[in-house]
Amino acid sequence: MHGIGRGCGPESVAGGVAVDRAAIPPSFASLARIVVLCLLLAATCLFGRSAVAQEVRLQIGRGPHYVGESIEVQVVASDFAEDPTPEIEVGEVTLGRLRYAGVSDSSSTSISIINGRMSRVKEVHFIYRYEFSSNQAGRVRLPSFRVTQAGEAGKAPTTRQTRPFDLEISGVPATGLVALTVEHPEGPIFVGQKVPIEVELRIDREAQRDLLSYQATVPLFDHPSLRFLDETSADANGQLEIETAAGTMRLPATSTEEDVNGRRVLFLRARRTMIALSPEEIRAPPPRVVISRGTRFRRDLFNQRQATSSQRLMAEGNPIRIEVVQVPREGRPPSFAGAVGKGFSLEVAADRSVVQVGEPILLSFHLRGDGDLSSASLPPLDAEGLFDPNQFRLPEDPPAGLVDEDGKHFDASVRVLDAEAREVPAIAYTWFDAETRAFETTYSRPIALSVGAAEIIGADAVARREGSGGDPMGGSRYDASTPRAAAELPVRSTSLAFSGANLAVDEDVERVLASGLDAGLPPLSVPALYLLGTGLLVLATLDRRRQAIDPGQFVRARAWREAERAIEAAIAGGGGASASLGRALRELVAALPEEADAEFDALIAECDALRFAPEASGADLPAALASGARRFLSRRRDGAKPDAEGDR
Repeated sequence: MHGIGRGCGPESVAGGVAVDRAAIPPSFASLARIVVLCLLLAATCLFGRSAVAQEVRLQIGRGPHYVGESIEVQVVASDFAEDPTPEIEVGEVTLGRLRYAGVSDSSSTSISIINGRMSRVKEVHFIYRYEFSSNQAGRVRLPSFRVTQAGEAGKAPTTRQTRPFDLEISGVPATGLVALTVEHPEGPIFVGQKVPIEVELRIDREAQRDLLSYQATVPLFDHPSLRFLDETSADANGQLEIETAAGTMRLPATSTEEDVNGRRVLFLRARRTMIALSPEEIRAPPPRVVISRGTRFRRDLFNQRQATSSQRLMAEGNPIRIEVVQVPREGRPPSFAGAVGKGFSLEVAADRSVVQVGEPILLSFHLRGDGDLSSASLPPLDAEGLFDPNQFRLPEDPPAGLVDEDGKHFDASVRVLDAEAREVPAIAYTWFDAETRAFETTYSRPIALSVGAAEIIGADAVARREGSGGDPMGGSRYDASTPRAAAELPVRSTSLAFSGANLAVDEDVERVLASGLDAGLPPLSVPALYLLGTGLLVLATLDRRRQAIDPGQFVRARAWREAERAIEAAIAGGGGASASLGRALRELVAALPEEADAEFDALIAECDALRFAPEASGADLPAALASGARRFLSRRRDGAKPDAEGDR
């Protein structure tokens, strides 16, 4: 063994023996240091990945970047646990729009062998995808992204974040070859009013031939105080793609080619319906379209033009400003409940029209009209022009409605309080017409009612038997024999009549416990019926067991029984027994071919040898062969015996 850091020359020690220092083993401390270093090296190879802290990095699509262009942004979280999926938070975006596109995870496992030691490393990555676009040229800052993963029980969550990142956004030259405009009413408009708007994309004929792609944005569509409705147009023959915060929106559009100032221009027009949700001033940046136009081309193998270089051009519309006001409060009827539009109608239906006082009636309201039904509701049912609270018990809050293709539906339950009520009154419903700027009212049809008075029975109307005990309240007892009491009895209307019914209680115990079935029957008839029923049950059980047995088992059992009788007859037959035994065995094989095997063949061969032996003519069957045949038959029969022996 070689020493570490020591001399190796010979040296004299006691006794005059020359000892080489290199042959001396290293000290215990040196050996311990070597072992520790080896262990650290192995731990680094095996668990090196686990020591790496989680990290989050930002990846930006390759530039240059232009105004209005969607820039791909990816946040990559590495070395996090595979479950649960980390959550991500984004700081405030000031100069631009950041849209979340989704998250995907990937994992990979690698195995390496170093110096005979195997190490396994598993890498887990979470990729969060965003799309960023800016309408302003210059330096734009992306905020920091914070990724947090919940820890195990009793452990703190893991949080990592990126640093803010600056992007350089280049401007795009303006052009008159394309244009994007949004046509809308000047206003003011009312909250809940349906307002038609039209988006128009114009492309000059000169730019159509070299157009590679276009990207249109309408910031008005992302305003939080607006809601838009889209309907399929019958004359639509194309699509207009608009980039929004929720992604690419494809609107049904009509495409026409017109002559403008002596030049052919393609128009793409799409219509939407805008509904304002709150009274405020709507301000939105101008709509913008950016096109990519080829400047140089070449022909491919299929003689198609391919752009080798391109140019970006941009066109902007006008900023949008719309004033939204509330429906006037002056002159607003009590039956108004937020409906704005025109042509509203209200239908009311009841589940029944004949009731008693206090019974409920389920009313169904069906509201139709040209307006935003999602914001339209029912007014309070006790409002003027609706129900009289003295005649009907009404729900405290107006019912919620359900919108479908046929309108909006409401259900409410009311109770009749007055026996004089003769109808569900005509219900007034008011809406605001934004075109005439006036309130309009419609009425439902009344529903006739038949209300019966309810009868309330007091405690004094309950009759009790004479001598049944004192009145705890100190009241007088009812005496059915007095004419006054009979006259004061309340009239009882019921469909159950007890007239002529014998309600007497028989006090004879033997008569009550006696069975009516015993009358007029012989003494042994009841046991005979029980025995007959038991016998039928036994027969049914046996028949069911017989039907459940496989028919093939009966065939096998019958073949074995016939073979047994034939073999016993051959053994007891005297002369010619070997031939009879061989014939019985062959008949068994013919009936059950699956039983043929080497043992069967050996037994048949022994019978044939005795049959054709010259000295065995007319001799009896040897006892060894007879006992062997019986044992063989018994062993084979027991292995193929069926569950039932009823065929014997």
